[in-house]
Amino acid sequence: MNVPTLLGFFGGWGVLITAIVFICNENGMPIKSFYSQSGMIIVVAGMIMATLLKASMSEIKNLFSIMGQSFVGVIEPPTSIIGKIVDLATIARKDGIIALESQEISNPFMATAIRMLVDGAQPHVVKQTLSSELVAMKLRHKHGISVIAYMGEVAPAMGMVGTLVGLVALLANMDDVATLGANMSVAVLTTLYGAFLANGVFLPIANKLGVQSDLESLNREIIIQGVQFIQAGGNPRVLEDQLNAYVAPSARNTVTA
Repeated sequence: MNVPTLLGFFGGWGVLITAIVFICNENGMPIKSFYSQSGMIIVVAGMIMATLLKASMSEIKNLFSIMGQSFVGVIEPPTSIIGKIVDLATIARKDGIIALESQEISNPFMATAIRMLVDGAQPHVVKQTLSSELVAMKLRHKHGISVIAYMGEVAPAMGMVGTLVGLVALLANMDDVATLGANMSVAVLTTLYGAFLANGVFLPIANKLGVQSDLESLNREIIIQGVQFIQAGGNPRVLEDQLNAYVAPSARNTVTA
């Protein structure tokens, strides 16, 4: 589980709900004062419809799965990847590449790369296959993240639409004092809903997924360079020096298997 994401998500909702409860208690207001059915319909349904216009059906089907990765997806740090690659290079140099067949590798991409080495694939085939898989992964992530980011962009816009609707209703019924509060409530609450959904849910999740995608891409680039070095029979110490260029200088002394 991705603890920071869980804390940020539920903490954000908790702060909002707690603030609403305090405000209601201080002013003698019912909590339902912060609920507007028409406002919810405008913001949530409008956001969903706009997203359907932008995204393909496959992207919509995978939307919740993609968002869930920000909560449960934990990307292995590059330092750990480097340590494992260096260990595999040491084994290959000492006992031959065939000895890598018995090694347990949890990283699927690394496991695929090592299997190609053991099977005797040509260097250019290994590089092309792994590079193509990396490009495909980046494209999938880019499309999924763009949909979530769009939801974060359109939610405040729908909130503004709700505000305008509420203001129109307010101005059209200025003579009826009893409806002023309800119409003004719709105008304000839709802005609240849109702003919180954007900045408390969708935009942070999109940004988190973008960071995770960049880190996963970096790990795969490290693996690609590492397996090419192993296949060439290079010195593991030289390999470690080369791969350490991918991480910050302060983290290089923490490289472990």
